[in-house]
Amino acid sequence: LLSQPQPNISQLAALNNRRTPQSKIQSQQRKEQAIMNLFGLVSLLLSCSTQVVGAFTVSSTSTIKGRSTAELQTFLATPTNWPSIVASSFGVEEADTTPTMGNRKVKVNAIDRPLKKGERVKEIFGLPPLLPLDVTWTCQQNVVTKPSKKQVGGGCLEFFSADGLGGIAKNCRMKFDISAAGDDTKVEMTVEIEPVNPIANLAPLVLKLDNDLALKVLLPLALKKA
Repeated sequence: LLSQPQPNISQLAALNNRRTPQSKIQSQQRKEQAIMNLFGLVSLLLSCSTQVVGAFTVSSTSTIKGRSTAELQTFLATPTNWPSIVASSFGVEEADTTPTMGNRKVKVNAIDRPLKKGERVKEIFGLPPLLPLDVTWTCQQNVVTKPSKKQVGGGCLEFFSADGLGGIAKNCRMKFDISAAGDDTKVEMTVEIEPVNPIANLAPLVLKLDNDLALKVLLPLALKKA
């Protein structure tokens, strides 16, 4: 082994110089590919965040123990109760405009009692005055279903806002379907929204959590205090 010629330092350096460029090229190629993949991921995320999703519907249900359908419907139809059951609701106030229905003007109605068809209320969201957001709802129906041989007793509440949440969503609808379940009452809350801003892409998840919390936790607590 000792008799075999050994590469000297200059030969090793030359060999290393011949290998280094290829290694650097491969390393550079890997870096460029990683950068391209990163830009691809960023582009995909930006694409998703700048596209507005279509209209969607979110539903939540709950059974309220020991309450009649009439009690629950009266409570839910009264806007001043909403902030106590909806975590995202900051407050309610009388609608700030007096719209017209047909040829007659609609008077500003009270909001501390159950709303009737055609009556309106402004619901405040966000963190006013820093982040004031609001929706003006119009009651489209507040009907009571009497029990019969074909159906259990219950009722339906429906509120609609064509303008929706300014700059974020339009054609917003909130509906409560109420039905008797023995000595208890079942309620289903359905919210429909048509986003107009990419920020509303997160709304389905947020609304689902907000509505589940409202029906399953906050509503029973608020009813106990009422």
